[in-house]
Amino acid sequence: MRNLKSAFQVLAVYLSLSRPGKGFLKKAVKNSHLANQKLGHPARLGLDKILYFIRIFKVCDKVFKAQVSGKLCADLGRQYGAMYSRFVAYGWFSLLLWSRLLEAFNLNFDEGAKERCVLVAFTHREWNDLFDNRGYTFDQLIQAFDYESSIPKELSFLRQLKHLERNYIPSEHAKAFYRHLEDLHVCSLFEYTPQKAQIILDQVAPFVALVFIHVMVERVPAELEAAVKPIARWMYMLDEFIDLGRDRKIGRTTYMTMSNDPEGAIRQQCELCRQAVSQYAPRPDNFIKLIEMVTSIVINSKQKGVDLENSFLSLN
Repeated sequence: MRNLKSAFQVLAVYLSLSRPGKGFLKKAVKNSHLANQKLGHPARLGLDKILYFIRIFKVCDKVFKAQVSGKLCADLGRQYGAMYSRFVAYGWFSLLLWSRLLEAFNLNFDEGAKERCVLVAFTHREWNDLFDNRGYTFDQLIQAFDYESSIPKELSFLRQLKHLERNYIPSEHAKAFYRHLEDLHVCSLFEYTPQKAQIILDQVAPFVALVFIHVMVERVPAELEAAVKPIARWMYMLDEFIDLGRDRKIGRTTYMTMSNDPEGAIRQQCELCRQAVSQYAPRPDNFIKLIEMVTSIVINSKQKGVDLENSFLSLN
């Protein structure tokens, strides 16, 4: 009876998605099955987990639909489907990760907190794409946050996302959140150089991770802040590991391209995350299972030549 109820709930959430959301989810499920076949690990998700995952996806679908229009895509010179895939996939992973972490620390958060997390994920995605793919500098990107400044049309979505914070962040969150953003200048240290590779992991990554945490909860316990540091490092290393082949091909220097054993470094960092969450969080199990699963999938995919990024960020 419980399974039947969960199945109806999954169907109800699916039917409530936008048309692009339904199409994306169908292709994502298909690609997931194909990837699992190549990796030799068939998916075994119970209905309760599927319901949890699809509800998180629904939040991302809702935020994207509210913020991205056909006109915006035309102004940016991008296709709607391509933007949907790239932003919603990253938003989904971000919300899944940070929700699981807050749950591990018994911290409550509502639907508004989830939407704010997705908005921050979209902002982070847009910032990185403009920096990595469009060649904008930190100083040029920061200008988009000032409504008085004149900016290229390409920066209009970044400006839109950034200014949404004032409408979405509750007043009781605002003081701590904006105090944290006073250290935004640390992101100016982001460069693909041997000198900056370690700084990105030690300073930029924790700063960005705490933006997500601060936007979701009013108070960040010291124990959570301590646990975030190795997790943030793991996330950035994981991203660099996924991009390892491409970065080496274009001559881009990252911490992982300089590593003699990238796979070993990822496994070691995952273990450090496990130790930190086990030490500080009262309910660490679900979060640990998540990061161990993600680490395993990414490493296995790399070994077997499965392009995860192309499979799940290009479903248009």
